[in-house]
Amino acid sequence: MKLTARNIIIIAIFLILQIVWFNNMLIFNKYTPIIFIYPLLTLSFETYKTYTYVIAFLMGLSIDFFLQTGGVFAATSLLIVHLRKYYFLLTKKPSQELTLIKPYHLPAGSKLTYFFVFTLISQLLIYFFESFQFSLLLHKIPLILINTLISVLILFFIDFVVFNHTSK
Repeated sequence: MKLTARNIIIIAIFLILQIVWFNNMLIFNKYTPIIFIYPLLTLSFETYKTYTYVIAFLMGLSIDFFLQTGGVFAATSLLIVHLRKYYFLLTKKPSQELTLIKPYHLPAGSKLTYFFVFTLISQLLIYFFESFQFSLLLHKIPLILINTLISVLILFFIDFVVFNHTSK
């Protein structure tokens, strides 16, 4: 299944929102939510794997270009897209096929867990790739957790209010 024009527009909107608005937003003068992972997390597994990886890389590279972060977001995006397959392999029912799972149709509790896990992973990856030291990462754990919670709330709001995704 190819990417539809609607998916490409959504990806572009989230990319622009992340670069222009959310990267310049500081909540409580400390926390910068990340929302660019939403389209990556909600892409269907029916989408060709190559398209998914290319889109993830280009999204991350675009953010890296504007923030001058040297590939941090590109690497994070690729790892997130790669790891979500394994998340569903661990959490799906044995009789379910991976290609039939639609992340945007998960029940609310499962979706909240899904968003939390991948937002936390992306936050940890971003901070680790920026410093390349676990000791510095450990000092930032409270910042990472609060930033993750804020990002998940925003993602959850976007999912249920803007896109009105419900489980089917």
